[in-house]
Amino acid sequence: MLWNPSQQTAIEKFISQIKHIEWFRHTGNPSEKYWVVDTIWEACDTHGRQTQDVWGSNSEMIEKKALKKLSEQQIDQIFEKVSLAIGNQVYDALCDMEDRIGQETGEDQSGIEDEILDFIKRDTAWACIELLLNETGFFTRIYEINSAGRWACSWVGKYPKGNFIIM
Repeated sequence: MLWNPSQQTAIEKFISQIKHIEWFRHTGNPSEKYWVVDTIWEACDTHGRQTQDVWGSNSEMIEKKALKKLSEQQIDQIFEKVSLAIGNQVYDALCDMEDRIGQETGEDQSGIEDEILDFIKRDTAWACIELLLNETGFFTRIYEINSAGRWACSWVGKYPKGNFIIM
């Protein structure tokens, strides 16, 4: 058996929850807690190297922790389950958001949907793994932002100080 009963229950509950997220619904709305950007290009180009470093170091850290308690097969299965559960829904919501922003700004927002989709699936899978590890970490924070209809797309400041940049 790949999962014990409590792990299986936690995974099923998490997968059920992510299927009901209204992805990107509140992008563009003001926030008192985060720096909000208005376009896909601004989201992806703002603080690019710093963002890659922050996400990369947090990915490495959670992967090391996960491999102490989970097998590679279990980790891969989480990524697959998350991808299958939200892939189409996130992609459709992303395209709708691009259309909405394009109508508001007159700028084409398309071109990197697959990359953004992969980011969201990856971040959501790591959040599920943090849940299984009973840890509230970086990816849990991203999950909270994304599940509120926003998108945690960049980082400003030296980690762990600083904060997310969102759409």
